[in-house]
Amino acid sequence: MSDTRKVATVIGNNKFVEGYIVERLVKAGYVVRVAVPQPALVNVIRPFGNVGQITPLYCSVNKEDTLIRAIEGAEVVINVSELAFGKNKSKLELHNVQAAQTIARISAAAGVKRLIHFSALGAELNSRSAYLVSKKRGEDAVLQAFPSAVVLRTGIVFGPEDQFLNKLALIASYFPIMPAYNANTKLQPVYAGDVADAVMKAVQQVECDGKIYEIAGAEIYTNRELMSWLVGWLRTGNDVSGLSPALIRLMAFTLQFMPGAIMTPALLNMMEYDSVSSQNENGLLALGIVPTPIEMIAPIYLYCYRSINDFTELKRLQHRIEQ
Repeated sequence: MSDTRKVATVIGNNKFVEGYIVERLVKAGYVVRVAVPQPALVNVIRPFGNVGQITPLYCSVNKEDTLIRAIEGAEVVINVSELAFGKNKSKLELHNVQAAQTIARISAAAGVKRLIHFSALGAELNSRSAYLVSKKRGEDAVLQAFPSAVVLRTGIVFGPEDQFLNKLALIASYFPIMPAYNANTKLQPVYAGDVADAVMKAVQQVECDGKIYEIAGAEIYTNRELMSWLVGWLRTGNDVSGLSPALIRLMAFTLQFMPGAIMTPALLNMMEYDSVSSQNENGLLALGIVPTPIEMIAPIYLYCYRSINDFTELKRLQHRIEQ
């Protein structure tokens, strides 16, 4: 490969959305370093590129030497890493603020041209969520150290490998009552492919520098509405009237230790606070991307959770073919 090769570093937590980002970077001709705590898990996405085009690196955002190694020589740095949820303010501060600032500082010193920082919908200093407060503080720290950084605020991300809709569908397969936790909380799930497309727009367009984009889906749902849609599509007939929050929390704490971890506190954390765009224009539209409706993607990978003897869709397909 020539000396003029383009190098991009993706710093993450071994999340599924990183694969979508890496795939698009590879198609754009970048040599991609995937800097994560568990580099062995990156092997599943290495076939996206040519031999040597995707390089897994061990990286801990709390170990500056590993960050320097991952960032040095990169033209683009994309920070997807975060401490997802929690109430321990010191840990949130360490990971979502201090580590984010360190990545921005090292990127600036290394001459990185583009820094993309992932934040969260609802990130505000006056939020009731310690997590969302830490994400806002992280944004401010990043923009102070690297003023031209692009901040992408995302909410719940869905896709075939997600741990949100897949978990809810699995719950619907086993339990007659759905855990409609904080039933009126609003969510605006966004497709992982759209998130990756937004990253590429931020990488390629200079006019994005220094801006904050809220990357949200096409529709806003309450927790109950989303579960009602899911149950209706799966045809499982679950009751979505909801249980007491305390009972749901107890269920999540217990079931996280069961094989498959059907339900976890992390799943409930996704449903605790509103996660919707506060901007007049959806950040995807501002970037020239039309949000993909959940109904276009989710049914494809949730079909396996339907009853094994449900052949309705196959019969409809057969009828269309015979016509």
